[in-house]
Parts: sequence; structure tokens; C-alpha cells
Amino acid sequence: MSERAGVASSTSLAGLIGKRVTIRLIDGVGYRDIVGILQDSTSLINRHGEKIDFAEEKIAIWREVVAPPDRAGSGAPLSNRIMELELLSNKTWPAPTRIQRGGWLYRSANGFSFRANSVLPHGKAPYGEPLKDLDEEIDFCIDYYQKLGLKPTIAVPLPIFQELDLKLGSLGWKAEIKAHFLVKDISGTDLADNHGFELTVNPELTPEWIALQGDGAIKEIMQAYPASYLSLIFENEIIGTARIAVHESWAIVTRLFIKEEFRGKGLSKLIMESASLCAAQQGATKISLQVDGSNLVALALYAGLGYKIHHSYNYRVQP
Repeated sequence: MSERAGVASSTSLAGLIGKRVTIRLIDGVGYRDIVGILQDSTSLINRHGEKIDFAEEKIAIWREVVAPPDRAGSGAPLSNRIMELELLSNKTWPAPTRIQRGGWLYRSANGFSFRANSVLPHGKAPYGEPLKDLDEEIDFCIDYYQKLGLKPTIAVPLPIFQELDLKLGSLGWKAEIKAHFLVKDISGTDLADNHGFELTVNPELTPEWIALQGDGAIKEIMQAYPASYLSLIFENEIIGTARIAVHESWAIVTRLFIKEEFRGKGLSKLIMESASLCAAQQGATKISLQVDGSNLVALALYAGLGYKIHHSYNYRVQP
């Protein structure tokens, strides 16, 4: 963190009311440091919520504590950041049916999309704090999804639930998809040349947008959270799409798609840059997406745009 320092005066401290400061007080023959949110020129509240009073004449020096920039993929411990992104994805892609059992969230949506039809463990490692003993909870998971006519599936964020992943693997659960969560900070990068393509942003789904990649089955999921729908248009026809949802400082991109005959022309780059601009206009400072680990072309594209792998996850499916 950075700091701005000075010798205390009632004027200088008054300008920092409501901000985080550290103050060194003359205490007998030595010094004592206090840190917290300045309430007025003679008191602050520390991180425990305690009010600490002090006398101005006892201040030797003060510093304003300035929080570092909120950067994608940095800051909090990795395990906390992983769960923040996993829960962000869950929030912006909400399954119509959700059941919480301890630290395991059961999601179902008539079988459309792995994320909306799988368990998300989000409690403490190593297993995510299931409601029951791990073996019992796995049996419950199998029974729950089989009764719905769905494949029992568990989304396993890595590396925090590596032990759970190994346990499921030992039981024969197949890693159906191995995917990466990519992140980057939103910058003021100029958009690429449109090359004669029109790009529109709509707050609502349109039949034409859905028709391009047959998204009718997941329409309910997409519309359950506010989002922006980007369309790339050529000669009055939608030939590319992306969906972007924003929550607080994060934006998440899904459903990036380019019609086959238009691929290889840099249009994915154009849509992704446009998505970043759209997200920034809605107050986001960081952007994320998920990609299948086997899709090397997509990984190369996103790396070229500045995205970095934040963490990986497996969808473990019972055979």
C-alpha cells in the first residue's frame, strides 16, 4: 500500500476525516502507533471497531494509508479470489433451481449447460464443507441428479479443492471438461477497425441473437440476471455475439460466438474489445471469462488481448 505522510496539524488531519490513517503518538519516552479510519482531529476507529482518542499535541507524524489499485488476479488470498470468481459466475449465470447443503450448492436447469447443472462446493478446503460426510454427500449428489434425469456433476475449482478432485477421480468420476478462468484489467485500449461490420449493444435478448447459435434452451438462464447482448452485424445479418454481465467491479463474458464463415478475420478480438468498453461504461474495472482448456486457438486469442489464467476447474461427471 502507498502512504502520504506529514506532520500533524488540525488543518491537515481535518482533510483526512473518513480516510484510513496511521498516526505515531509520543507516549512517555517512546512512541505508539494507531491505525484506523479518522473520525475527527482527535479520534479514529480501528479495524476492531474500537474508538481510539488521542491528543493532537501528542502526534509525532501521520500517514494516510492509500489502498492499492483493485487489480484482476491480485490482492486477497488465492482461495478467496477463486471463490469470488466462481460465485460471480454462478450469480450472473443463475440456475432456476438451487439447493444449498452445507457448503455445497446444487444447481439444475433441465440439463442445459454444465454450470447450471452441477454442484459448486464453496466452503472451506479440502472438500468445500458438504452437509454430510463426503461419501454420503457424493451418494446424495448421485441420487439427486439421477432423479432429475441428469448426469451427476460436480464443478471442482482448483487448486483449492484438489483433494476433492482426486477423490472423485478415484471413484471413477470423469473430468468431462477441464477449463480455465481468465482475467484482465479493463484499460483504455482503442477498439480495432470495424472493417465494415456494425456492432450493437442491446439490454434485451432478441430472436435473431438467440437464433445464431441456438440459445433458446438457455434463454431463461441468460435473462435471469441483467446483461448486455452484443451483436456483430454484416449486411443486416448477425454474424457474431457475446453476452456481458456486470457485478460491482467485475464483468464476465459468455456466449462469444462467430459464424463459421466469418472466423479468422479478427472479429472475436473486435467483440471482446467492445465488451470491455461496454463493461467499463457500466463501472467495471476487471473482466473475466471461461474457456475450455483444450481450445488452444481461443487461449491464444485471449492471451494476445492481455488475459491471464487465474485458476482452473474440472467438471467431474459420474460415468
